[in-house]
Amino acid sequence: MQTQLRSTRGKARLAINARRMQCLTLFTLVFATAICPHQASGQTPEVTRTGQVITAPEDVATPPRDAETTPSGLAMKVLRAGTGTEHPVANDCVTANFVAWTTDGSLFSTSTSMDNSELLCLNAAIIGVSEALKEMVVGEKRRLWVPEDLTFREHHHHGQKRPEDEVPPRGDLTFDLELLSIIKAPPTPADVTQPPATATRTSSGLAYQVVKSATSSVHPSLKDKVTVHFSCWRADGSLFESTEMGNHPALVTLATAPVGWREALPLMVVGQKARFWIPAALAFGDKPANRFNPAGDLVYEIELLGIQ
Repeated sequence: MQTQLRSTRGKARLAINARRMQCLTLFTLVFATAICPHQASGQTPEVTRTGQVITAPEDVATPPRDAETTPSGLAMKVLRAGTGTEHPVANDCVTANFVAWTTDGSLFSTSTSMDNSELLCLNAAIIGVSEALKEMVVGEKRRLWVPEDLTFREHHHHGQKRPEDEVPPRGDLTFDLELLSIIKAPPTPADVTQPPATATRTSSGLAYQVVKSATSSVHPSLKDKVTVHFSCWRADGSLFESTEMGNHPALVTLATAPVGWREALPLMVVGQKARFWIPAALAFGDKPANRFNPAGDLVYEIELLGIQ
């Protein structure tokens, strides 16, 4: 629930407590170091802020004849076959290495310059990179020629952002991309579009259903802080945020949580897991003031781990 809940490294923008609580290490665009395997003698090497020396490939400007071009205009070439058999899908996150250049051979970014994160979520990635990852397996390395309209559009899932000193490119980008691992997303609930008839409804419009029962009788109050695992989906089934994927529970100050959470959490007891259908009016509205918060109705699956 991205309001003022933040990732454990301070990137997911979820306004759950006053200090913009840390909850997800996994939702920022950064990976480990990657060096381009095919360096061109005609390009001038560049040194990153971490001291990494990188030279653009000789085909940085134009894809070669043996590159595959998809209907979207993305061109790709396999540099190294992978060992895995599974492909990441829309809501998954991955760990990856990458280097990106502009078509004149200038270094645009690397996975060592993106603020010290590790994971990339496909529904928050550069569009062309996300398209390529869905065709890759673990261990595979590809070169991508990404048209400008498949580069940086406005993505506000999972708190992804570029470093402050990097500006959106004007033009195409070329990537060397290596898929290291796949972090599977929690399954989207079958009833994500609307609560079932068996759900309990409150006068505010909130609906909920217990997914896992618990024996505790203690409920949190609005004066408490709670430790929770949660996943949040939009009504279209796209995953907005999940602490489950990185196994980093969120610490939430209920007094500063969104209205829907302030109503939902006191209904729970420790150890319980429940699904909540929260209308836009109890979440961030249809046009959130903070552009990093999700718009519209939201579905949360929340597990209450503890009360402070």
